[in-house]
Amino acid sequence: MHETSIINGIYRTLEQEFEAEKLNKMTDIYVRVGILSNIEPRLLMNAFEASHMTNPFYQNVKLNIEMLELKIQCESCNHITDVKQYRFLCDKCQKPSKNVIQGEEMLIHKVEFED
Repeated sequence: MHETSIINGIYRTLEQEFEAEKLNKMTDIYVRVGILSNIEPRLLMNAFEASHMTNPFYQNVKLNIEMLELKIQCESCNHITDVKQYRFLCDKCQKPSKNVIQGEEMLIHKVEFED
């Protein structure tokens, strides 16, 4: 289950970016996960909850997961298309495109702290 290593990576990133005093005030972590990222949101949430046993530091922090749809940008007309049913065709000119601009990422979008 690679979601456990993803959660550990999130923790490492946050610990590099924020001092311990700030981390103690953390309330929410917001992540964006692309549909092609090979990350299952339910398994990511399970890994986050299971991590509390070995890392109680984040026990009172809530993980919020936003799934990002797949979008392409046409190489011919620059139109941005929401990909449906994995059909990588431009809505405007109907030409195929492999220029994925959203849907493969996994990123920490926002972190909230108590006042």
